[in-house]
Amino acid sequence: MKISSRFRSVAVAVIAAAGVGIASAAELKEGVQTPPGEHEVALRRELAAARAELEAMQRAARDASAQAHALATTVAKQAQTLKEQQQIDEALETAQRVIENFRAEADLWDREQAAGATHPSMGASQVAAKRALDEERRKVELLEQELTAARQTIDALKTDANLAAVEKTNAIKDRSVAEAALKQAGEALELERERTDSAVRDLDIVRKERDASKQVSAGLSAALEQERERAIGLARSLSAARKAIDLVKDKRRTAAVERAPKARNSASGLANTLSRSDGQPAGKPRLQEKRKVKVQKSPQPVLPATIALPAALLPTRPPKKLNLRQ
Repeated sequence: MKISSRFRSVAVAVIAAAGVGIASAAELKEGVQTPPGEHEVALRRELAAARAELEAMQRAARDASAQAHALATTVAKQAQTLKEQQQIDEALETAQRVIENFRAEADLWDREQAAGATHPSMGASQVAAKRALDEERRKVELLEQELTAARQTIDALKTDANLAAVEKTNAIKDRSVAEAALKQAGEALELERERTDSAVRDLDIVRKERDASKQVSAGLSAALEQERERAIGLARSLSAARKAIDLVKDKRRTAAVERAPKARNSASGLANTLSRSDGQPAGKPRLQEKRKVKVQKSPQPVLPATIALPAALLPTRPPKKLNLRQ
């Protein structure tokens, strides 16, 4: 049957479209799980393709529903035709009974005519009866011809009715298959819609995470730039401090070099004093003691050195850690 095969093809197309839509939704979900900066355009394209497939599936479902409605109308018409054929069959059976009654009456007239042949006085009435009987026979022959034609028509109608019954059975099966396909397509559409919504939500989450990552990256870049500038400042301050330390060391060396001849002169003067004290008389011990005390109390000069550290080398509080999860 053309309608059944066409309806079956529509159902198969609906199921195939549902399968393609589910595969696209799975690919879309996998695409959402990839890094946001690489596949955002692909996600948008796959989402648009999934929506187009949903629209195609809805159109296929509407076409299948229209085919089912047309098939139901055809089946109803075939049922009405079968009912009319049954009514014609009943009418033909009634006509056949009438013909059989006419035949019985004709046989009765024949027997009466045969019986009346022995009575010549009844000739006029028999002629009239014979004419009536002949008329009835012609009617019976016409009815038999009509009955034969009606039987042929009935046989043709029965053949058509059998074909219609077979087509009706096939139509019922195809309708059941189509209803199952429509139900499966509806479930696939609902699942596809849920997966598409989930993919859209995942895409929004990925976008938010990407924006948050950009903000964190910007904060880290700013903090890194600050640390770089601070490191450069510390390096400069450290270089200045090293120069100051080297300068102080040079001053100390110079002072040590300058103190060395003075110390030698002091040592030689002390030796001379001691030698003179050994040659003096015993009546002058206090002068020697006094000089000895003066020599002992002469301390070596100490040059104080003060190093002024730059502000960058002074102790500071540690910087606050950035919250990377913000």
